[in-house]
Amino acid sequence: MRKQVQLFLVSFLLLFSFKSIAQHKDSAASGFLVELSYAGQLPGGNLTQIFGFNSNIQGGAYYKTKKNWIYGASFAFLFGNILSNAGILDSISTTSGNLIADDGNYPGISYFERGFDIQLTIGKLFPVSRNLNSGILTTFSAGYIQHHVDIEVNDNTPQLDGDYLNGYDHLTAGICATEFIGYQYMSKKLFLAFFAGFEFTEAFSKSLRYDFELRAKDPNYKYEMLSGFRVGWILPILQEHTLKFYTH
Repeated sequence: MRKQVQLFLVSFLLLFSFKSIAQHKDSAASGFLVELSYAGQLPGGNLTQIFGFNSNIQGGAYYKTKKNWIYGASFAFLFGNILSNAGILDSISTTSGNLIADDGNYPGISYFERGFDIQLTIGKLFPVSRNLNSGILTTFSAGYIQHHVDIEVNDNTPQLDGDYLNGYDHLTAGICATEFIGYQYMSKKLFLAFFAGFEFTEAFSKSLRYDFELRAKDPNYKYEMLSGFRVGWILPILQEHTLKFYTH
């Protein structure tokens, strides 16, 4: 009799456990998402007159609602070493295309692309499976962008000392907007969370410098574009991952 009671209790507990598990249903969780991502970008519009391919490292913090709306902000650092305009210093160069340093030699000169953007973001996640925290991700961002040519000179060259250097760096800034579409995945146990997709940035920018090449400050706004593929890692800090339904 005692063994029968024990068997009954074990069977009852197993049945109750299976029923409880069956009564769990996935739901979208709310909470914070901390992200770090990389994008390789190609320029477009007026940006092609100065730069080529560049890299973009972005960090962001976002809040995700239970209805899968996403709000947040990001900061991105732009960098590269490909310039499409190789004649930035032609106006002060010799006929052979070189500068002359204080010691009479040709100085070593390197050119780099440097820039950043700060943007506010709103987005929506569209689940395509039972995992409601994963799916098609679309976002729209808007903010401020700035970039310039970083000119590094190895030798003492008076033509590029102090403020003279600023006249050739093409410092430009303005407003920007970015559209992104891709896929976001977050495992239920949070051991794996990432996103990947295509993004397109448009900017209306203006020169902030007196340009020594033009002998004037360019008053015109420029239409610039950046497009590329972005992939990133997510640290989710979510409140809950299952919604329990109890029967009486």
